[in-house]
Amino acid sequence: MRRRILRATVLAVACAVLLFALPLGYAALRLYQQDEEREAQSLGEQVALSLPERITATGDPIELPPVESGTDIAVYGTDARRILGAGPGAGDAPVREAEAGRVVTREIGDSLVVAVPVGGSEQVRAVVRVASPASGPLRRAALTWAGMLAPAAVAVGGGALLAVRSSRRLARPLEELAGVAREMEGGDLTARAEPSGLPEPDAVGHALARAAARIDELLRRERAFSADASHQLRTALTGVRLELEMSLAAGPDADVPDADVEGGADAGVGAGPRAAVRSALAQLERMETTLDDLLALARDVPERAPLDLAALLARAEGDWHGPLAAQGRRLEIRIDDALPQALGSRRAARQILDVLLSNAVTHGRGTVTVHAKEMAGVVAVDVEDEGDGIPEAAGDGVFERRGGEAARAGGPAAGGHGIGLALARSLAEAEGGRLFVSRPRPRPRFTWLLAASPVEEQEASQFP
Repeated sequence: MRRRILRATVLAVACAVLLFALPLGYAALRLYQQDEEREAQSLGEQVALSLPERITATGDPIELPPVESGTDIAVYGTDARRILGAGPGAGDAPVREAEAGRVVTREIGDSLVVAVPVGGSEQVRAVVRVASPASGPLRRAALTWAGMLAPAAVAVGGGALLAVRSSRRLARPLEELAGVAREMEGGDLTARAEPSGLPEPDAVGHALARAAARIDELLRRERAFSADASHQLRTALTGVRLELEMSLAAGPDADVPDADVEGGADAGVGAGPRAAVRSALAQLERMETTLDDLLALARDVPERAPLDLAALLARAEGDWHGPLAAQGRRLEIRIDDALPQALGSRRAARQILDVLLSNAVTHGRGTVTVHAKEMAGVVAVDVEDEGDGIPEAAGDGVFERRGGEAARAGGPAAGGHGIGLALARSLAEAEGGRLFVSRPRPRPRFTWLLAASPVEEQEASQFP
């Protein structure tokens, strides 16, 4: 790029110099030629005025003015014969034309010839012929051209220096952008180009930085997907395993005959195992939904669409009523009247509710209450239970990701909240909301804040 800019600039300056120099050089040559003709004509007129009325070769000698070497002056009579001076013996074409009473200028061979008539146009007494070298104007023009060459060289050199400086200034940001792109290709998505002060490269650099940030966010979400999915699926698999183990330990139900069992393939399988299979299938369906949601959330951009909280809470009640009832506990869902329209992603909201309810089922006690309400212009969803709460030592660390033995050990202090609550908080923040502990103990409460639609949009949706 630098060489191209240098060649283009030098070529442009050279063309500009030539466009000015060629007409100027030709004008200088014509000026010197006209100046030489005026000098020769002036010299001829001076000699013509100094000649006596009667010009003879045998009379008193006539002194001709001194001239430069190479310039000849001759006087011709009316018969075109040379009377005095240096020149051809017989008058040539300029001399014969001057006998008509007008000044004649001709270039003959290597000489510039000017013939000046002596006397009036009605009676020409003689003709003065002045001949000078025709190469004189060309030599003077050559000296002028040589003088013009120096400024032209300075102009081209200045253009070349300016091109080198400009090419460096223009190429450096692009080279830095190429280096940043190579670093990003190597895996360093934090690489950034320094501002150059040029709008176009800086705009490219900003776009590249935004693209890198977006790619980094997508990669981070993809990398977190495996940990999040393993945590969520491990919980579902544990429930499936417990259902099947309890069914196998209880044995087939003797009160239900084999003939009453639906499907020939299930003959001999009691109602107890069939109920366990149904529960396992429900758990597997939830597992598949969880996997699809996490994969979509890991790859898609955050969504801010109208969210049907009533339907989401009804689904959560259907999913978690059974596990809580198996522990002798209740689930209460409360939704305030005139609740603003919430904005967010249905997938993210479903996962956040599942994490909060799973946490309450696993680590809480007593009744679990889910309360949707308006708070300071936003929609708030509180999930609380009647347990002792979060230990003071844990604090806000319940939202930190934990892995390894600490995460598998269970319990709030050991990291039992771990990846699940960390996933819920990251999903809430990705959708423009917040998730925090509004009451750590007793009766711990988690509060999830969602953005609400403006009043104008809600009214427009009600009255299309």
